Amino acid sequence: MDKANATALRTAMIAAADAIVAAEPELTRVDMVIGDGDHGIGMKTGFTALKRELLANEYESPYALFHACGLCLVKSMGGSSGVLFGTLLIGGLEAIRGLDCLDGAAMCAYFCGGIDAVIRRGKAKAGDKTMVDALLPAKAHMERALADTDSVESVLKAAEAGALEGVEATKAMLPRLGRSKNFRESAIGWPDPGAISVSVLFGGMAKALA
Repeated sequence: MDKANATALRTAMIAAADAIVAAEPELTRVDMVIGDGDHGIGMKTGFTALKRELLANEYESPYALFHACGLCLVKSMGGSSGVLFGTLLIGGLEAIRGLDCLDGAAMCAYFCGGIDAVIRRGKAKAGDKTMVDALLPAKAHMERALADTDSVESVLKAAEAGALEGVEATKAMLPRLGRSKNFRESAIGWPDPGAISVSVLFGGMAKALA
């Protein structure tokens, strides 16, 4: 899909919500080893609420859609994951204000703004073994994809590919933030749950727009 309006993006976010809910067992399994064990349940709770929100409403613009999505996650999830995933969806809204449809460049600008906002809010850096380690390569892949295509679908596929690279890279990292930092060397070999969630989010959206 070259461009996506609010209706198509609503469908994509519903698909992403379904993908996150389906990933809950894996997210919980990983987080029980290197975290406090609640990441999967928190993500499932937030994205179940998000799906209800999306099914009950229609949105006049991509801006209105993503604004509602971000607020829903902040309100329903709680904790740092709710704030950070909500920030991901709210932080780049100015890039798409007034647009009826998003092409690849607009989608990239939107998510890059959200990624920058997550980094400012969460204070994580590359190599800390957090969701940022999936977000930064997702951003780089999106920006590179624009050299060859302006398709919103292709940009989201690039984001997923970058995020998956980041997930794999987190396996070798020592955690430096959050509860997982207490596990130190025992966390090596395990991916970061937040990074996995980022890849699932982008993947769910990309598949829905294919």
